[in-house]
Amino acid sequence: MKKYLLIYLCLFVSAGSLFAQRTLEKREKTEALSVFIDKDPEIDQAGGGQAGTIISCPVTLNLSFSSNVDRTVDVYKTEERGGVRYYHLRFIVGRYRGSNYGNRILEVAAPGFTPLKFNLELQPSESKSFEIFDPNATVGVGCFYQHFNEGVELFKKALYSEAREKYRLSTECTDMPSDVDMTLRIRDIDSILVWRTEGDKSHEKSLFKDAMTYYQKIVSYNIDDEYAQNRAKDSENKYAANCRVNFEGAELHYANGDYADAKKLYEMVVMSSCPRATEANIRLVHIRKIEADHNKRIHAILYEYQNGAPIGITAGGYREQKFSGYVSLRLSPSLFAAMQKDYDNSEKTEFSVSAGWTTMKLQIPVWGFFGLGYTGVSDWDWNDLTDEGNPTFRIHNALSPEAGLLGKLGPIALRYTFQYRFALENDPDDYIGKVRHVFGVGFCF
Repeated sequence: MKKYLLIYLCLFVSAGSLFAQRTLEKREKTEALSVFIDKDPEIDQAGGGQAGTIISCPVTLNLSFSSNVDRTVDVYKTEERGGVRYYHLRFIVGRYRGSNYGNRILEVAAPGFTPLKFNLELQPSESKSFEIFDPNATVGVGCFYQHFNEGVELFKKALYSEAREKYRLSTECTDMPSDVDMTLRIRDIDSILVWRTEGDKSHEKSLFKDAMTYYQKIVSYNIDDEYAQNRAKDSENKYAANCRVNFEGAELHYANGDYADAKKLYEMVVMSSCPRATEANIRLVHIRKIEADHNKRIHAILYEYQNGAPIGITAGGYREQKFSGYVSLRLSPSLFAAMQKDYDNSEKTEFSVSAGWTTMKLQIPVWGFFGLGYTGVSDWDWNDLTDEGNPTFRIHNALSPEAGLLGKLGPIALRYTFQYRFALENDPDDYIGKVRHVFGVGFCF
């Protein structure tokens, strides 16, 4: 009788222990097109297929893993974020070194819980994610774990202020474990709230690169935060679109020689760390070289005044370390009267043309120049009449070497020319003149 009594007692204790075990449940959270990249190099080089699984659970659960086809489950990384623990598992899939790793059944165990078993079918390079949780986490678990578990659920729903309050309440419970630091979890929530605020501000200001960074930080702590996920994706798309538009616009301006506008857009591409920032940097180096070359030279167009020839224009280039050239034209208004044979208003008509070289910059911002020209001064010879009784048109010729200085004051250019004239005919009356002083004013670019 005692023997049977002892057997019944053992059965009762075993049954009581069995029914006292809590149950675990799982929820798949695999995202589309998830790829496993943390492969074991040795297995990869030997041609073995590998896949991965991420198991998440509240930090109150300490999980262990086993399977029917693996000697040991490779848990290659464990991390905690926002009250959630993440186990990163790595598996061999298919056939490898004579063994078949198909039809895997993964067993997840935690102290005080009945082990959870489920089929885990994986393809090479595939990554899957699962959440393991206690469906009765807030039932009969005491003050601390009730508030803590409620906080974890609120955290996963992205209700951060509410989760923070639950975590705070859990610290007031007398059954709070001595080895649990809730300060860190509350600090994580404070950081997330700041990141969300800063992310929203950056998004509104079209600073999509910064916004994307803030939202991705939130997702790294709470993968269930759909708002942060959607905003991160939206920011990423708009960031990529802005990068593409700015770079293509810069390329168009660059091709058209509009380097100032191209430079602004290329700088935006670089500042935003866009994918084509390296190409933009190369363009910027070239544009800065063009700008430096442009700053070392100018083009100038000036109006010139000379006694006897008040209508004048000169144009030329002026470089810092190289010679360039110029051309000048000067004439008197009476030339047009002479062309119409208006004898009274064209007694002395002057025309001058010259060309020459501009020297290297003498001193900022002054250039020298020198050249050679031709000067013609005409008059009517009343002592030599034509058959119609009109005076003969006579031209006095001279070679006119010249030299001078050009100065730059912002966009304004000032020019002085000294010209000496060598008459080609004997002219005792010095009709042409020996020297001329020419003054010019204009703009440079």
